[in-house]
Order: sequence, then C-alpha cells, then structure tokens
Amino acid sequence: MSSGSWALPEELRQLAECGDESLVQEVLGVFRSDTTERLEKLRAAIAQDNRPQVRSEAHSMKGAAGQVGAHSLAAICLLLEQQSMTAARAALSELADRLEVAFMDVSRLMFS
Repeated sequence: MSSGSWALPEELRQLAECGDESLVQEVLGVFRSDTTERLEKLRAAIAQDNRPQVRSEAHSMKGAAGQVGAHSLAAICLLLEQQSMTAARAALSELADRLEVAFMDVSRLMFS
C-alpha cells in the first residue's frame, strides 16, 4: 500500500496485519469524511477572506494527513498554513485546488 502520495504508516499496517483491518479502514474512512468537510470549510474561509479560519483548517488537515501517511497532502496543507495570512486570495485558492486534487488521488489509493 504505497505510492508517491500515500503510504500506510507502519503502526496502521501492523494493526491490519494483526487482524484489525476493519479498524484501519474505519480510521481511513474518518480521515476521508473529515477532510471532505474541512475542504468545504477551507473553500468558504478563502471566499470570505477569513484567514485565521484558512490557517486553522489547513493546520488540522495537515495533522490528520500526516497521521494516515498522506505526506503529499500534508505538504500542501503546510504551504496553505504558512501562506494563509500573507498570500493573495487567488494564491490560496490555487493551493486549495491542488489540495483537492491531491486528496482525490490519496482517497483513490486508500480505498482501491
């Protein structure tokens, strides 16, 4: 279960190998649904120019992505978090676009 954009962390891999694969699938499912909701909130925050909210959503998604091994996703979230207070809204929107594409790729890999 590995690619350039996602690799199942060792801890979750071990859980799956010990017979807790349903728990691992549940963790990944929660990640997917939570990130979907946070992406919507992120888009709304960008549209409203609510920069603290942009930073907060990016920070939360970064942590969750790191926990499930979605390191490419976490890297984009880090950029969003770092640029949330200073970048133009168009630049934040472009990063959000990249984030959505990366999320779709990671989700496809997780659930294929």
